[in-house]
Order: sequence, then C-alpha cells, then structure tokens
Amino acid sequence: MKKKPATLPRGYRTCTASLAVADVDAALAFYESAFGATIQAYDAEEAPGFASIKIGNSMLFVTAGWGAHGPMIPGTVTPVGHHMYVEDTDATLETALENGARLIAEATDTYWGERCATIADPFGHVWTLATRVENLKPADISERRKALIDATQTEAA
Repeated sequence: MKKKPATLPRGYRTCTASLAVADVDAALAFYESAFGATIQAYDAEEAPGFASIKIGNSMLFVTAGWGAHGPMIPGTVTPVGHHMYVEDTDATLETALENGARLIAEATDTYWGERCATIADPFGHVWTLATRVENLKPADISERRKALIDATQTEAA
C-alpha cells in the first residue's frame, strides 16, 4: 500500500501567501536584497511566471499575476498586508527603502511592545516590519491601549 503524502510540503506552513507581480525577476531581486529571501524554486526558462521563496521561516509564492482563479492585478495596492518579524526594524527599513520600497509609516515603538514601520514594495505589496522590543502581558497591552485611546480622545476634545 502506498503511503499517503504529508498534508504540507516540507518547509511550508498551513497558509502560503502568493504575491502577484509584473516582473518576477525584479521581485526576486528585491526580496533577496531587501528582506534576505532565498529562492527555493524558480526556473526562468521553463516556468518564468512562478517562484517560491523563503523569508525567515516562511514560504511565499511569487507569480506573474495569474492565480488559480484568474488574473490578479500586479501593481495595485492590495487590501492584504504582511506583518514580518525582523531582527532590526530600522535596518530592514533602510535596506528596503534603498532597494526601491516606498515608506508608508515611519518606524515607531508601539503600545503592544513592537517597533514597527510600514512600506509598500515596488510591486504594490504592503509590509509592516516588526521587531519585538518588550515582553508584555495581555493586561499590560490592554492598559496601554486604553491610555492611548483616552489621550487621543482628550486631544480631540
């Protein structure tokens, strides 16, 4: 009897994002330079419209804009964002900007204990770069959130 294959391919998680781009080669170069991605599978001759990459411990697909359910529109801002944990938000932000990313939100320390910055890559995908700077309990986060809301409402009044 044939052994049933594993539900997940080796190295993959349950969900894998697929990034539609206009130029797979340019996207691969950006993700390698800006985020330290490693190309797991790509054949520019046989399958130029598809690649799989790994950033940290996460796999992503990079496609030339054709998904299983029809065409996607590369270059448009997507409602899906990527929250990517990095060793150093500021250094990763600088590298991403040097490689063509557009700044959406400057790096700042958050009430939930992360330092975050948000960019759009050259292909329209939005990334929040995050570094954990504090270990907080849920009650601490809730208290900080409430204080921030209260301060915002006081300023607006």
